[in-house]
Amino acid sequence: FWTARTSPGGHRIARFFACKSSCGLAVPLRSSTIQSNWTQKRRFGLITERMGIALLRVFCRPAGPPDYAMKGVHYDDADTLARTTVFPNFDSAIREKDVLDFGCGHGYQTIAFLQRGVKSATGVEIEPGLLASANVRAAEAGLEVTFLPQMEGSYDVIYSQNSFEHFLDPDRICSDMLAHLRPGGRIYITFGCPWLAPYGAHMGFFTRLPWVNLLCPERIVMAVRASYRSDGAKTYLECGVGKMSIKRFEETIKRTGLRIEFCRYICVRRMNFLGRIPIIRELFINRVACVLARD
Repeated sequence: FWTARTSPGGHRIARFFACKSSCGLAVPLRSSTIQSNWTQKRRFGLITERMGIALLRVFCRPAGPPDYAMKGVHYDDADTLARTTVFPNFDSAIREKDVLDFGCGHGYQTIAFLQRGVKSATGVEIEPGLLASANVRAAEAGLEVTFLPQMEGSYDVIYSQNSFEHFLDPDRICSDMLAHLRPGGRIYITFGCPWLAPYGAHMGFFTRLPWVNLLCPERIVMAVRASYRSDGAKTYLECGVGKMSIKRFEETIKRTGLRIEFCRYICVRRMNFLGRIPIIRELFINRVACVLARD
């Protein structure tokens, strides 16, 4: 039950039992009538909003210290291309090829590709600060690397690491990738964590509570997040979290029309057998690796 206190004249109680998530978990839906009448006395089940925020804070770091380390997001020179080892014969596949690093961030991977013997390496990044950082890094390395705010030209290989789960319009982005992929080319995709994985909410920088997006209403998570980020985000989408579940990923890839040459799901604690169990797999697949081929 979600209880909404309205005017002094009484209460309204609404039951919501629609299922929205791809894994079959129930997600409460709010009617516009009740939502417009909510006040700070909202209740989530038997727990008030204030109680919910206090409870979530128990599982969070203090607001002052640095963020929790987010493995797989922050890179250093030693493990820049660590995620590529899952792909069969990756080094030979990119050698003497024109490679695009889509969502290149600080440019670590783009530069590493050039050092692996590719013909050319181009990085694409929409965030101006990251793009500037990538250009500085390339200049320091003394390498000819091109960094762009959007895709231009055509490529033999397009590589996307830890970006797919942030795409708010994945169909459009995949369409753009396809438009810049040469015949016979390959798109390499690897990302984690998917939306319904233990840390799929991407709030790990301040809380270690797994499945926080399933255990806590979005409003409570965003209220607590505000203690660690000042960007004013009120929803997961505003945080750049695309809610990319495994089901949604598979449907998106199918719509590209490209041939799936390789696909591997890596589960929590390497219990990969869980990735073959319907519904349950959504909760335990921690990383996706996929190669799409254009014949």
